[in-house]
Amino acid sequence: MVQRIQLATVILGLVLSNSVSASVPAHGMLTATQSCEAFISKNKQTNPDNTRLDPGQGYAIIETNKAGNPSWYRLTVPDARPSERWVAKGCGRIDVQIGGDKDSDGVSGKNTCNTAGLEDSYVLALSWQPAFCETDNGGGKPECQIDDNETYQAGNFTLHGLWPNKQSCGKDYGFCGAIKNKPDDFCDYPQLKLSSSVRQNLQQLMPSAMAGSCLQRHEWFKHGTCQTRLTIDEYFEAAVNMTRQFNASGIGYFMSRYIGATVTEAAFLARVDCALGADTQNSIELKCRDGNLVDVYIHLIDLPDGDADLEALINNDRTFKSNCGGAFKIDAIGISQ
Repeated sequence: MVQRIQLATVILGLVLSNSVSASVPAHGMLTATQSCEAFISKNKQTNPDNTRLDPGQGYAIIETNKAGNPSWYRLTVPDARPSERWVAKGCGRIDVQIGGDKDSDGVSGKNTCNTAGLEDSYVLALSWQPAFCETDNGGGKPECQIDDNETYQAGNFTLHGLWPNKQSCGKDYGFCGAIKNKPDDFCDYPQLKLSSSVRQNLQQLMPSAMAGSCLQRHEWFKHGTCQTRLTIDEYFEAAVNMTRQFNASGIGYFMSRYIGATVTEAAFLARVDCALGADTQNSIELKCRDGNLVDVYIHLIDLPDGDADLEALINNDRTFKSNCGGAFKIDAIGISQ
């Protein structure tokens, strides 16, 4: 009789240990490869509104069913009610951080280069969109099919991004939120909840946002998540404000005046110093490709808010950098044939 009781106790313990498993917080993304059901309860497999994943779409992971080799992932599915849903591991490509360790897919754990709030410098990154569209990176993008001379990007620098940086991480400081890696397509990131005014501003100053290729999503999930002071709207408002100030200072006019021509770096930097203060050129990095100016990086001493004065934020305690070789061409809108 005693042996039977002991045996029953052992069996009950095994049943409980196998049936009770605490979920584990996680951060990352599942990019759906098939239209899997998304369950409210993975055990009961309840899905009253028949929510399914959309293949190719990325979904933020918030927890797993266990720390080691998880078989279920809980995601945020924006249009579902409730939005938090469980899906099986085989539903997509998984990039996840679980408790700071590597999961079964070999994803590395948390480190200071993807921890928010550790930035020690900032960059406002601007692009000359016509030249960007002449590069291998830009030519096939929908925004590069725009050739209207009346658009903002035809005669002004456009917004690439506002980047919090950490010197010890080099170019690797980023993805400080739930998503830890860049998906195959920027539109695979989750949608951003932006106010109508911010969305409208981005559609003017960021051609990708207007054309629907989603650069704004990448900029937020890679860079914006690494600062802790600004909301999504405030972050983009600050970036938009800085971009407009740079162009309106007279630099946009300079570029428009010499479209199609080759200008010296010295002439451009003289205009920058005249527009934004002596020695501003020290804060500037110029990026050229095939003789065309493509990007301008402006180093800042602090993260701007929506009303910040660009001139007051310029970090002059640097050295001008360029790969343009002393001169560059200012490309006209439209891809050269």
